[in-house]
Amino acid sequence: MHDGSALTWREVMEKHHSVLIDELSARLDSDMREAVDRALADERSLAGIRLKAECEDARRSQVESLNQVLRRLRTAGENDVLDLAAESCAFYAEKVVVLVFESSQSRCAASAGIEGGVGAFDTDSAHAIVAAIENRDPVVALATEAEISPVLVAALDATPDQKAYLFPIVVRRTVMAVLVATGVSSSTAPLELLCEAAGMRIEACTQPVVVPAPQPPAPEAQPTRAQPVLVQFVPGKTPVAAENPQPRAWDDLGAEEQKLHLQAQRMARVRVAEMRLYKENELRTGVAGGDIYGALQKSIDSAREQFRQAFLSKSLTMVDYLHLELLRSLAHDDDRLLGRNYPGPMV
Repeated sequence: MHDGSALTWREVMEKHHSVLIDELSARLDSDMREAVDRALADERSLAGIRLKAECEDARRSQVESLNQVLRRLRTAGENDVLDLAAESCAFYAEKVVVLVFESSQSRCAASAGIEGGVGAFDTDSAHAIVAAIENRDPVVALATEAEISPVLVAALDATPDQKAYLFPIVVRRTVMAVLVATGVSSSTAPLELLCEAAGMRIEACTQPVVVPAPQPPAPEAQPTRAQPVLVQFVPGKTPVAAENPQPRAWDDLGAEEQKLHLQAQRMARVRVAEMRLYKENELRTGVAGGDIYGALQKSIDSAREQFRQAFLSKSLTMVDYLHLELLRSLAHDDDRLLGRNYPGPMV
């Protein structure tokens, strides 16, 4: 009797013990899953914070690096600008060659990441280089012999499926050099900005000092009248008198007025280049939607106000170079891309 009762008691205890173990195991599994989920969520949150901080550090480092190069360019001599451009662009590309042109020949003026020299070649044999010179805009092409010439393909050690990025260096609306880069690591905006800065520096170094010729006194019967507002001329290029016997707009300006026009051109180029560099995603969205002004309104309005105060308010002959640069560099000469709400030229 006692043995039967003791056996029944053990069975009850064993069953109860088994249930307790099952409950405890289920609770432990649940607690373990919750702990793992919390740990993973915390880790993802920390990883997101670290990633954001690293991206910000990388952006700040890139901006500081660009600022340092731009400061060096502002003080560089004319003969050092192309070397400095190749050196600075090497931070963003594996191999860089800067070409200058003599007659129909291209020759290397500076390079970075290239082993050995780069020989001269016929410019007309490289279709992409011809396109960059004619359009004065960056060109992306395959690094083939037909596009960039057999000489450059060999110098850059390029494969046919590799891309070559060409950036013209423009001085007074004329392409005086082309930078060719391969192995571009990320965005091409820093390369384009540096090439534009190099062109502006060369233009500043070669800008002649304009001394106005003495003018004879006007007859009393014909008092001097103010010149009308100028809206169309090409600064930096003096028309030939035989081709245009009428009064020449650029020559009619005094030395200080010409200097102000050139400063206005440089300011417009720099502000628009900053938009392409720092607002690349917004610009791409604006172009795709045909509303660049809507995508970059804050930046464009700020640049317009700065241009109005610095130049338009100081000169009756001033041209809205900012509008022209927005139209050329951002909208590719298609004013429809600027958007329906774009205010238009300021003069």
